[in-house]
Amino acid sequence: MAKPKLLTLRQKLKRVTVLLIPFIVATTVLTLRFDTAADDGAPEPNNPRHSRAPAADDAALAHIPRSVVDTWSRREYLVVLGILSPDVEERRTRRNLQRTTCWRFPGVATRANDFTGAMLVLYVLGRHPSHGYDYSAALLEEAAQWQDVVALPMNEGRVSPTKKAGVGGPIGTEAEIGMSQKVYMWFDLALRLFFDREVHCEGR
Repeated sequence: MAKPKLLTLRQKLKRVTVLLIPFIVATTVLTLRFDTAADDGAPEPNNPRHSRAPAADDAALAHIPRSVVDTWSRREYLVVLGILSPDVEERRTRRNLQRTTCWRFPGVATRANDFTGAMLVLYVLGRHPSHGYDYSAALLEEAAQWQDVVALPMNEGRVSPTKKAGVGGPIGTEAEIGMSQKVYMWFDLALRLFFDREVHCEGR
């Protein structure tokens, strides 16, 4: 009876290891970037470290008006929360439910209050395979309406065909790698947009 339990434990440990390795690598890269930035006084236009960042930032913020981004930079948020979410109908419904319920509490910065509050909530998405690795028309409409969608220039990984929305279970290696990439790209972007704010990330 103990053998199946042991195998299950090993499988769980293997899964945790697969998820931890990209996180450790991403954290190390970010740390090194801060260390080199402290010693490198080259101005941005002549600094190769900044050559790709503006283009990536413009792509990620393509569906958010520049005036809104400027508003974010002026606000003194205590927390910026990035919620990782896929471009699928089930998660779109969840995002809209959150926007019309818990994000209505005082202190949450949304378009309705001109992004005034202690916590700014943004939804972080990639290009989903179900739409041919492009952003859906529904997402573009959602982004225009709420102005809180960060559309990263990256492709989502395919989720395991056995995984069902709202039901626990492994999402598959490809989707896990895509999620790790999304986490890294979100923090990389957030460190430039909100360098003096506390930034968090979670999956929904």
